[in-house]
Amino acid sequence: MLAKAPSYDTDDGRKTIAAMVRLADLTRSGFINGDISTVMSPRTVMTWAENARIFNDMAFGFRVTFLTKCDELERPVVAEYYQRCMGTELKLSGKAMLV
Repeated sequence: MLAKAPSYDTDDGRKTIAAMVRLADLTRSGFINGDISTVMSPRTVMTWAENARIFNDMAFGFRVTFLTKCDELERPVVAEYYQRCMGTELKLSGKAMLV
């Protein structure tokens, strides 16, 4: 991951990438358990990292990269995964996910 996203090659950046990979792992586990129908691939994690860097906003990068691809009914589950891994809550408001 760090070879493709060298801006994250710092102590904090490595921790952030590790949290992003944990979140991707949770999506895979959630898919296997039947909780969600969308899986975050390694390429999606890379795109998320790049979007977070471009927009200077990890949550917005997550939203445009992955969350918008998820079924609306599954977004609360994905938001819980995000909170567990990233330590920041994604707030739900009606049908839309606020970041």
